[in-house]
Amino acid sequence: MASDIAVGLAVLAAAKTEDRLRREAEQRKIEEERRRRELVARIKHVEDRRTAGLAAILSELDELERLRRLISMLTEKVPAEPSPRLSAFLPWTREHLAQREARLSPQAIEGRFEAEQLFGDDDDHGFPPSRW
Repeated sequence: MASDIAVGLAVLAAAKTEDRLRREAEQRKIEEERRRRELVARIKHVEDRRTAGLAAILSELDELERLRRLISMLTEKVPAEPSPRLSAFLPWTREHLAQREARLSPQAIEGRFEAEQLFGDDDDHGFPPSRW
């Protein structure tokens, strides 16, 4: 009878070990799948941030072009004696254009990317880690 109990205990221990190993393998598989999903989401997050950064710069370039056209049009059509308001508007607009052009210099864009944490090792700034 003692040998039957010993065999039973050995079988039970083997079954428990097999069950534990199976659960550990399942857990590793689940964790690996979670890491893969998170990596895909992180890559999408970075790409979305980069695309938004590019869109902002392109939008500013479009606005600069519109501002240049306005200044050009007004300069061509200004009478010999412009009105006081137009006389004040044109220099202000030229200064505004110069300031906005300066914000699109390579150094200014580099500073913007650094402040927004774009196009660097910290591109995934603000990425919410998976809670599941």
